[in-house]
Amino acid sequence: MENSGTVLMPGGVRDLLPGEARRKRHLEDKLLRLFSSWGYQEVVTPTFEYYEVLAPALGDMLHNQLYRFIDDRGQIMVLRPDMTTPIARLVSTRLQDQEFPQRFCYLANVYRRESHAGRQREYYQTGVELVGAAGPDADAEVISLAAEALKLAGVEDFRITVGHVDVLAGVLKGAGFSAAEQEQAKIALSKKDLVTWEGLVAGAQLSGDKKKAVAALPYLHGGLEVFGQLEGLIQDEPAKRGLASLRRVWKILSDHGFCEQVNIDPTLLRVLGYYTGLVFECYAEGVGYPLCGGGRYDELLAKFGYPCPATGFALTMDRVLDALEKQALPFDEQTPDYFITGDNIDEVVKKARELRANGFIVEVDLSERPRQEAIACASRKGIPFILVMENSEEKVERST
Repeated sequence: MENSGTVLMPGGVRDLLPGEARRKRHLEDKLLRLFSSWGYQEVVTPTFEYYEVLAPALGDMLHNQLYRFIDDRGQIMVLRPDMTTPIARLVSTRLQDQEFPQRFCYLANVYRRESHAGRQREYYQTGVELVGAAGPDADAEVISLAAEALKLAGVEDFRITVGHVDVLAGVLKGAGFSAAEQEQAKIALSKKDLVTWEGLVAGAQLSGDKKKAVAALPYLHGGLEVFGQLEGLIQDEPAKRGLASLRRVWKILSDHGFCEQVNIDPTLLRVLGYYTGLVFECYAEGVGYPLCGGGRYDELLAKFGYPCPATGFALTMDRVLDALEKQALPFDEQTPDYFITGDNIDEVVKKARELRANGFIVEVDLSERPRQEAIACASRKGIPFILVMENSEEKVERST
């Protein structure tokens, strides 16, 4: 392929230059330490797995976004589209004899086919999975940890939008929608398609006040006041339990100091189909997609033969780095402490090894340029100390 000056890369992937890669790695290290301080242990799963193993646990959305290939034995493989499903497989097949709950964290690339221009197809993710813990207290821990992760990363003015699958289902059932209309309504609400939503409500057999309240559902979001308004829209027990769960999570998050960041939104839906209870997403100013998202998936592990409650979140590092870039947060570039040049490369390398053993970053002159040119280049790079080794003598110069 001839290089005409354009970057020879497929859409949806990216290079990270040294400063970007260093910032990403620095942030990942900090996040892993945070997760560890909450009791989460890192796990690693394969980049690709058997399609037939993961397929039963993947919803329609992910099926349409899979990268599949056939290996040399004729088996259909799939690049992992998320980390929750492989970890559910890992727990179900290898850790059933452990004491629960278990806490896991990860750093991983995930891959999804995207048809929209500008969307990433390879994502850098970090996240946690809390397996074997049911109830709102576990959900609140996961959301609190996601909020702490964003704080630690330096993201300002982030918002946490929280909803519940059963609460939304209860509102739609209470409106008298058929099963098919409920699915239509969910799609309309997820896409903010108010025309379709209003058409569905107009056809519902509801009293005037009830119809008006249901029609206003897309605009119903906020704080504690939302719970009272939702109570009048639900009747079935799962929805009532879901609303009680949301109240409990709200209280715990408020106790943790995140009351101002939390926004209750009963229409929130996650695109991944395995969520069964509370769901949430985190947003930041200037970034059009959620930085983080997650929720409860109590039925996913059963797809691998081990029924077990679970909740978790994934934080998309690409989007967090975009948010930090928009905030113009400073990040120091890595510059070597020493540049060493000399007439005996063996002595130069030996000295470099000594300095590195003492914690210094050392660059050795391998340029084969005239010495003064090499020194001038090191000075332009901002290396503070120039060490010249000549005739068994060492001379240290301060870069100017």
